[in-house]
Amino acid sequence: MLKDLKNTIRQSAIYGLSRIATKLVSFVLLPVYSVYFSVEEYGIISRVETFWQILFAIFSFGLETGLIRWYYKISDTDERKKFLFSASVFLVLINLVFILIFFFTAGIFSELIFLTVQYSSLIFYACLIAVMEAFVFIFFLLLRVNEKAFRYTLFSVLIALFNLLIQIFYIFYTDNKLNGIFIARIISPAIILVMIFPYYVRYLKFGFDIRGLKELIIFSLPIMMAGVFGILLNQSDRYVLGYLSTPSDVGLYSLAFNICGLLNFFIIAPFALAFSVSSWKKYNTENALRFYTKNITYLFFAVTYLALALSLSIPNLIKIFTLNKGYWLAKDIVPWLAIAMPFYGISIIGFFSFYVAKKTYYILYFSIICVSVKIILDIILIPMFQVYGAAVANFISFVLICILNYKFSKRHYFFNYEWVKLFQMVFVYVLLVFPFFYLQLFELTFLNVFLKCLALLAFPFILFILNFYEPVELERLKGFFRKYLKLYRS
Repeated sequence: MLKDLKNTIRQSAIYGLSRIATKLVSFVLLPVYSVYFSVEEYGIISRVETFWQILFAIFSFGLETGLIRWYYKISDTDERKKFLFSASVFLVLINLVFILIFFFTAGIFSELIFLTVQYSSLIFYACLIAVMEAFVFIFFLLLRVNEKAFRYTLFSVLIALFNLLIQIFYIFYTDNKLNGIFIARIISPAIILVMIFPYYVRYLKFGFDIRGLKELIIFSLPIMMAGVFGILLNQSDRYVLGYLSTPSDVGLYSLAFNICGLLNFFIIAPFALAFSVSSWKKYNTENALRFYTKNITYLFFAVTYLALALSLSIPNLIKIFTLNKGYWLAKDIVPWLAIAMPFYGISIIGFFSFYVAKKTYYILYFSIICVSVKIILDIILIPMFQVYGAAVANFISFVLICILNYKFSKRHYFFNYEWVKLFQMVFVYVLLVFPFFYLQLFELTFLNVFLKCLALLAFPFILFILNFYEPVELERLKGFFRKYLKLYRS
């Protein structure tokens, strides 16, 4: 099993390079954004980003899991190519329909989201970005299935580079700055689509696999709808804040959420990309259930530890990456949002039970329930606690979806969660973060930095005191340190 875990980690690291490159663009440009855009405008950018992510979930039709499943299931090469051709044609047709719809309704959506038709062009740009990303996603999925990790990373880095350069051009050399951010995100994937298309065509053969396509659509439709609700679960609070609070609160909360998004881009998303392939290879093996259980625990550990590092360092980092002091207040929101990220991460693994059982509608039901709970909590808590109320609602909703995954998977393909260990990590996180943010201790800069480093180092040792580690894990750790200590001495 350790070999399988190492392979998943290795694949995650490779895919992580591409995700880091994509996210790095936003952080490289964050100082620029803070100079050229107000906190309120940053909130507008964030809500448009949320909207195109919702559209992407619709436009890509949740095909990822289904395509991987059927791609491995079909053994005949020609039939596999026909199946992929059929899925590609389907994707082209539904995206053309969506483009036409949003061309005529952009003003309506602008009025609904921003209470003005002023941002209709941004709504249509969001549509075009979603279309480009849907096709890039499917092309890249083929690279992942064929384990072309280097090409995947190369093209992802190129998209990020083109995006960066085009945004810089619009921000520094034109008066069309706000629109330019989104135009860049249309052009950059379009360039890569042209570059990668010859490779993709090699895996297509003209012909329609109607039966396979029908099965794929039936399988993927609940996943697509769950994807929409999953994004709403992540980001609906931006819209609720827009209605119930101030534009500045939307901007600050969005910035804090985007900072916490580093945990997603560095760890969760790369892991999900690797796990979506390795999980199907593993699920019929003897030690599969333990493999999934330990993946949950280790992913939770990694995300929590990085969340701790991010929360402790953000008061200093935010002053480096944002030159506008109005942005600095976001630092106090980060610890509240960061601790929800581990639960978001393991929910991805929990969904696998329902993929195996072909009960993907469960995921949709869970997402609807949790979004509803979150919006209700937002409506109750935001008027009382503003952004902190939204953060608490966010945390509760992600814990809830993990509990639902666990409870209902017992009826299907069940693997255990090490709940005690998960909440031990949450407890230690709160124990180490709370004094620095809410007791206002250790204000001297040198002492503050020293104690934060000490808190970060203490995290795994406090877990050791709480009997967190299994004997085999301790032995592996000892072997790891002995090995590298020996190499260092030699």
